Amino acid sequence: MLDRSKVIRELQQLADKLFPDYSYEYDIARSSWQRIVADSTFEYKVRAIKNPPWPVPCWTGIVDKAIPVAKNLDHYTVVSVDGSQIYPDRHNNASCFLINIGSVILPYGTSVTSAKFNSVPHVFTRYGEDRAEIGISADLVDCCRQEFELQTGLTLTKTIKKDHAIILLFDGSLIFWHLASKEIAIREKFLASYNALLYQLYEEQIPMASYISLPKSKELLNLIRLELCAFDTDCSDLYAMVDKLIDTTIVRFFLKPFERSIVFQNRSNISQEYPDCVVPHFFYLHVGTEIGRVEIPAWIAQDENLVSFIACAVLDQSMKGHGYPVALAEAHEQAVVKGPDRDFFYHVLHKIGMEKKSRPIISQKSLRKRKMSV
Repeated sequence: MLDRSKVIRELQQLADKLFPDYSYEYDIARSSWQRIVADSTFEYKVRAIKNPPWPVPCWTGIVDKAIPVAKNLDHYTVVSVDGSQIYPDRHNNASCFLINIGSVILPYGTSVTSAKFNSVPHVFTRYGEDRAEIGISADLVDCCRQEFELQTGLTLTKTIKKDHAIILLFDGSLIFWHLASKEIAIREKFLASYNALLYQLYEEQIPMASYISLPKSKELLNLIRLELCAFDTDCSDLYAMVDKLIDTTIVRFFLKPFERSIVFQNRSNISQEYPDCVVPHFFYLHVGTEIGRVEIPAWIAQDENLVSFIACAVLDQSMKGHGYPVALAEAHEQAVVKGPDRDFFYHVLHKIGMEKKSRPIISQKSLRKRKMSV
């Protein structure tokens, strides 16, 4: 049981560390950014740098250009998919996991007036015959969930008539950072699958994007690091003072509400393993209450009309959702697995085991947590 009075004292003692004053760091970053904007050769210097220690984006045009985004988008349909899971329970000998995929289809100003909400659970003891040798872990479940989200998004959008604008919207990143640290077998299998699904979306010409609320990315900040150290990245003492800042700090220097940045190309190591047409790009969008990050594949980034449509749709969804895209929020509600849902899952699992005359073995620690007594 949490002793709340002690927690209050602990938090009060840490207040200065939890809420530091970064005014000095902001001033340094702003001055550096102004020098970057004024340097017409900076973009070419960035492109020429070999093996930077952190992801450094590339772009074309004016780096601090603020582009107004229209707020009156009509006649479109948004499809959104999200996933949740029940991880394998090491306290239960019946090893399986559940992935719950939630989806919504929200039409606006079209002949189809009814929204569609759906939730589909999938239970596995392993994931695919060719993956039998890979042990079930939380990492594997997370990778499977993302694969299901992409596949479901592709399947749903293919069922919609293309007589009006459509956008497929995901939560999170199109840059599969989570694969970078995985075992080679998992990395290769899932990266190939993700890329194949992204490529199918490209072939179907389905406008798609992912939205990240309160992003912590530092790709634009890395430009400031390069400027502060004059591209000598070994001189870390010259840029260490801005290490705690993030991209949205920089974007606030030039973006006003209902504006977006130009499009940047992500150049992380994992992005170099994507097909050229789906290499991740991104832009920042001020939705009024926050600055979000919107990620799109290369084929969309190269079409200014599609970029404008994506920005308008995400802004419209954010305004309808009071700061966060309503389709994403609804898809999450369809997908989320709550505590009682987990209890139900394991209750049914135990019941089926009893019917099969194979009583599931549950650890005493788990039983003790479920029924405490003194």
